[in-house]
Amino acid sequence: MNILGVSFDYHDSAAALVCDGELVAAAQGERFTRQKNDPCLPKEAISFCCDFAKLRYQDIDYVVFYERPLLKFDRILRCSFLNSTNRKNYFWPTLDYWLSLGKFFPRQRLAEFLGLPLRKIKTVQHHRAHAASAFFCSPFEEATVVTLDGVGEYETSTIGYARGNKLEFLYNTKVPHSLGLFYSAVTAFLGFRVNEDEYKVMGMAG
Repeated sequence: MNILGVSFDYHDSAAALVCDGELVAAAQGERFTRQKNDPCLPKEAISFCCDFAKLRYQDIDYVVFYERPLLKFDRILRCSFLNSTNRKNYFWPTLDYWLSLGKFFPRQRLAEFLGLPLRKIKTVQHHRAHAASAFFCSPFEEATVVTLDGVGEYETSTIGYARGNKLEFLYNTKVPHSLGLFYSAVTAFLGFRVNEDEYKVMGMAG
């Protein structure tokens, strides 16, 4: 089975191809567009992965997008209206950005680009994508899987159990409780760019 994983977001885009359970190729979109942190649909990265594996787009069994966009936007909407002091400065630019990048309907965009039926394009929740990419590419038959980041749809961290081809979540924390967002707040406090310069803060900590 050939599975193509795709992401495109505020500061990154990438594609990875798994064939019969083995990671065959992966690439970031910026490698081809020469635009740092390019957030657009990674067409060139997708083409590279398929060319490397000598596959046509029609040979792909499933395409998996790394988040549930409408659930994520639901969180953005709710959080923006809870924050009455910064509502206009946050919500409208975010809405405009989502519309400009076509982030509301990634399945349709991928299906159109690849020439595949919509039923072959799936979305998974953000932390499930993190957990799956860690466990299913590992040599382990079973493992405890922990994910931590800023925020996905609502979740900010998860603890799960994986065995064979099964992945079950046992615990999660949700926004606003987030170690990743705290890390970003420290990054901003030090005068660095959030979602970009966290690695500099990590280096300074050493």
